[in-house]
Amino acid sequence: MDMIIDYHCHLPWDRDSDQYLIEKLVEDTKENNIDMRVVSALDGYSISEQNDAVISLVKKYPMMFIGCAIINPKEKNCLDELDRVIQSGVIKAIELDSLAHNYYPENEKKINQIIEKAIENNLVINVFTGWGPRTMPAQWAFYAEKYPAAKIVLLHMGTTDFGYGCVELVPQYNNLYVETSCMYEFPILRKAFSKIDSSKFLFGTHYPHKFTKCSIEAFDILNLSEGFRNKLYFENAIEILSLHQEGRK
Repeated sequence: MDMIIDYHCHLPWDRDSDQYLIEKLVEDTKENNIDMRVVSALDGYSISEQNDAVISLVKKYPMMFIGCAIINPKEKNCLDELDRVIQSGVIKAIELDSLAHNYYPENEKKINQIIEKAIENNLVINVFTGWGPRTMPAQWAFYAEKYPAAKIVLLHMGTTDFGYGCVELVPQYNNLYVETSCMYEFPILRKAFSKIDSSKFLFGTHYPHKFTKCSIEAFDILNLSEGFRNKLYFENAIEILSLHQEGRK
């Protein structure tokens, strides 16, 4: 395996001090031999401040981290915030978390405008899936069908609630992808690897909520071919994020 790109991790945050633990993230990245990480700041008191923390991180470590902005479609200024982070020039993806922000994706009308802006600016759309009725992969398949030019990544592969449904759903849409963090049920993984095209998998750790080392080693006992592992761990991320166009590989 030539390299590892962690497609899904978060910037650690200390609530008491309201500080982002940047050095902790850098240390974990180096200790686990991860070449690049897609980072968002899901935790914090203000989405604009969270996104600013990510923008600053990427500008300081441009060869180590890739920016992903949090957007909450329930907020009045969500489209302005999307425009703002796009203008930073370092955001490659956006993250929509219907569990953290408490909405039903199919009912949030601003998601249409968010997706349209994402397509226009070649941003990947990462969406939370896996726990409860607000996080079903099918809710995002609605948008995948409506916007075939959108690149939509189902974070956590639907996990325990919707893992098998995710496996059945993804092959039906050319623009749906899956990210692997928090998916540790080997029967679901084996079925996914047999039914979903190898170009649609993205490796993620969900650090700091999960141990990076465990996420990396989770696939060692599944006897994946070297070609498949390369796609999972870095080739697909390079492709979906258009990193080859920037020379960041």
